[in-house]
Amino acid sequence: MNKLDDSKQIKNIDKSNMLKYILDMPKNIQESLDKADKINLPEKYYKYKNICVIGMGGSGCAADILFNQKLNNLKKPLAIIREMELPGWVDKNSLVILISHSGETKEVLESFKDAASREAKIIIIAEQGRLEELGKLENAIVCDYNTIAPPRSSFGYQFGFLIAINNTLNISLKINIQPALEKIKAINQELKPEVATENNIAKHLAFSCLDRQIIIFASGILKSVARRWKNQFNENSKTFAYFDVLPEAMHNSIQGTDFPVRAKDDNIYFLLKNDFDNPYISSRFDLITSIFDAKKIQYEIISAQGNDIWSQKLSLVLLGDWISYYLAILNNIDPTPVPIITETKNS
Repeated sequence: MNKLDDSKQIKNIDKSNMLKYILDMPKNIQESLDKADKINLPEKYYKYKNICVIGMGGSGCAADILFNQKLNNLKKPLAIIREMELPGWVDKNSLVILISHSGETKEVLESFKDAASREAKIIIIAEQGRLEELGKLENAIVCDYNTIAPPRSSFGYQFGFLIAINNTLNISLKINIQPALEKIKAINQELKPEVATENNIAKHLAFSCLDRQIIIFASGILKSVARRWKNQFNENSKTFAYFDVLPEAMHNSIQGTDFPVRAKDDNIYFLLKNDFDNPYISSRFDLITSIFDAKKIQYEIISAQGNDIWSQKLSLVLLGDWISYYLAILNNIDPTPVPIITETKNS
């Protein structure tokens, strides 16, 4: 029996129970949606001219994945910021959404102080910490949740609150997330440890990643999902990963596949495909695979599941979580602790 089909070995390695957090994603999204129903936004929050969303690391992924869709659906200008300095255009007419699982992220705390000084309309999504405390002092809207999960595993809570904010404030077209929740519930049953490797695509792909550098290419609605995959491989599997997006990758990254020569054995490419790209972008994937075949470069084509944008996004978010989890088990390392990140946050 291989390690990924041995529940006892998995449990011994996954001491912090990352498994539970992956399985709980659909439930967490629904919990936040239900909780958001009880939050009443003041009238002034419905009157904004632009939106700025701030989040770092795992706490920034939910905003990336929600708002980096077809941008023509957005009713007002929106920027996602992954640093501590707000754009110069943020003012009292701006809606500023700050996301920090710990409530202690320095970049987000500094952005909050800046937004408050500019009298912006502030919404906070946090589990605890100074951000929540400062928000209450400034009469900001605070959306809090209760979990001991690490930031990257709180994606569902944050995503659910963002859906509710989007639908309430008419930031983009209203989102019906229920078909996507049903899809990822079903996917969890297909990818859980009890399903043997021969029938479990996540386990199969984890073996493909073992002792290799991982490069993810994606396009359109999956650009932000590619970043999530990269982050999950870094944090869960403690392994190198890189992502790029199409069509930009065809103007640079695709040329950098000749050297070092050993990269043909050391690298594995994941090509994330969706059904909502225009024909030109879809043709780029065909071109990439022909190049990789000619160069004998290892790759896997991975297609999103479901009939709508949100099912396709979340199906691959979840698959990436599972692959990175199983790769951590193969690497014989607990997926949850991130000691280097913790050390740098405290420095």
